This record gives sequence, structure tokens and C-alpha cells, in this order.
Amino acid sequence: MSKNYPFWPFWSGIGFALFGILLVAVRVNPRVSLVFFGVGLFLFVFWVYLILKTDRKKKAKTLSLQKCLCPICKHEATDLCVKQKCPCCVEMKDNTVMGHSN
Repeated sequence: MSKNYPFWPFWSGIGFALFGILLVAVRVNPRVSLVFFGVGLFLFVFWVYLILKTDRKKKAKTLSLQKCLCPICKHEATDLCVKQKCPCCVEMKDNTVMGHSN
């Protein structure tokens, strides 16, 4: 299965970090190189956030497309079970829905 993640923040973050290392090697003001390191770190964290957000959307989409096979609640799709928090076929932890089981 192919994953479509945006790679521009990753490569931009690496570029900014390498430029910061180059500035340290050339002995430029350390504050300037720290700015480039900070931008590179921010872009890398942003890239990880985008990956997690994309995976969460894909998981929610696949959950809504599944059919509920529970003989008790008789719902057609799992998103109805999750919205109504059916105790017969929805896995919950505290007050949040963790998943759906048939």
C-alpha cells in the first residue's frame, strides 16, 4: 500500500539544518545558525504532524466505510455505531471511542 505523505517539509528541514551546520563551519554568528537550526527543527516536527494527521484521516475514513455485523444493534455502517457509542460493538477507553469490533 502506497502512502502519500508530503515530503517537502522533511527535505526543507534537512536543507535548513545543513545550512546551519555550514554556517557553524564558516564561523558565522552562532545566533544566525541557531535560527536555521530552529527553522529546520520546526519543519521536521511539522512533517511528523502531517504524517500523523494523514494517518488519522485514513483510519477514520476506513472505519466509516466498514459494515457493522453486530446482531444486537442492527446498524448498517460502523460510523453510526461510533456516533451513538453502542456498548455492544464499540471499543471505548474512558469516554473516547477507540475502535469498532464485529
